[in-house]
Amino acid sequence: MSEGITLVYGGTFDPPHAQHVRMASLAADAVGATRIRVIPAGVNPQRTDEPPSPAEHRLAMVRLAFADEPRALIDDREIRRGGPSFTVDTLEALAIEHPGASMRLLIGGDQALNFHSWRQPDRIVALAEPVVVPRAPLDAQALIHELRQRLGAAAGPWLARLLPLAPQPHASTRLREALSRGERPDAADLAPAVTDYAIRNRLYRRD
Repeated sequence: MSEGITLVYGGTFDPPHAQHVRMASLAADAVGATRIRVIPAGVNPQRTDEPPSPAEHRLAMVRLAFADEPRALIDDREIRRGGPSFTVDTLEALAIEHPGASMRLLIGGDQALNFHSWRQPDRIVALAEPVVVPRAPLDAQALIHELRQRLGAAAGPWLARLLPLAPQPHASTRLREALSRGERPDAADLAPAVTDYAIRNRLYRRD
């Protein structure tokens, strides 16, 4: 029996905020996904400039953030695996565990522009066709222009992967800064349960 479409959504999630959940839910609706497999990275090889919060805390916050999305399945394999978290390794493992399953890979527009630098990008596409959500400051039209500028004729497949959604803002840095000052972000930006967890564990405090 078919498992339906699984939307695979990886990231650092430091912290996992409302836009992460919204982006996943909208993308799942758009592609008809019956499951959203949310996979916090152990070590994101694309973001080594700033050490993230400890993996066990990010995993706990992801579970809290996605608690009200019934399609979400929190997968801790990249944390358990240790070392740099390469998407192709995760997708290969999922393909073995769920042979014949249909997977789509959710990424932001900024990641689409940088996709060529990922490990084995062609293999990733073969395993899970990307689904792209625009990320601020680039709306869909600006992202299309940038893809054409960077990729030329090779931009064609990416244009078909772009979902017609409003650009989602980058919020993690702003939220970390607010929490570092002891402030409580608005509940529309960060789920109160996630805020409580971060404050209780002093994840972003500098004092």
